[in-house]
Amino acid sequence: MSGNINDDEMGVLQALLDDPTRSLRDLAKALNSYRQKIWRTKSKMEKEKVIWGYSAIIDESRLGHVLYVMLMKMRPMDQDLAQIIIKRVLKQGKTQRDVRLENILYVNGEYDWMVMFSAQDHMTARRYYDSIRIEYDRYLLEKPSIIDVNFCLVRGGKANPDMQRLYEFIPRISDTGNAR
Repeated sequence: MSGNINDDEMGVLQALLDDPTRSLRDLAKALNSYRQKIWRTKSKMEKEKVIWGYSAIIDESRLGHVLYVMLMKMRPMDQDLAQIIIKRVLKQGKTQRDVRLENILYVNGEYDWMVMFSAQDHMTARRYYDSIRIEYDRYLLEKPSIIDVNFCLVRGGKANPDMQRLYEFIPRISDTGNAR
């Protein structure tokens, strides 16, 4: 696909982004197409890794977990660092049951890496944070920043169905110490 996708492929992709659980029959009906064409288009995009996979978007707070973002400044990428990172990411899914990796992004800007993960509590998050600091010590330019996420409005391209909960974060006058 090399960066160019046609209108049919874009339609299938958008439909899958909207709801990846829809059947091929439902996708074909919504796109005024036929099931076999949708299947071929979807399979082609999966084979060419335009589509990596499908996942559920989870409200971590309803599972008793907290979502965290870790920001890291590191030395420039080299062969050893790339190998260590890839090895850790591939191993992570098999060994870390108390930490769920959400995103690991290599970025431009003030930071080089952004890691989003969830953990059951602050102690578990701290252990994961410290394991990162130990493993990447010789590559880190400074201590990573860790942020706990209060609320997600959009995740995985999906608007939070409980977006109205944002109002719960408005401080009450009694919380601010200002009496009127």
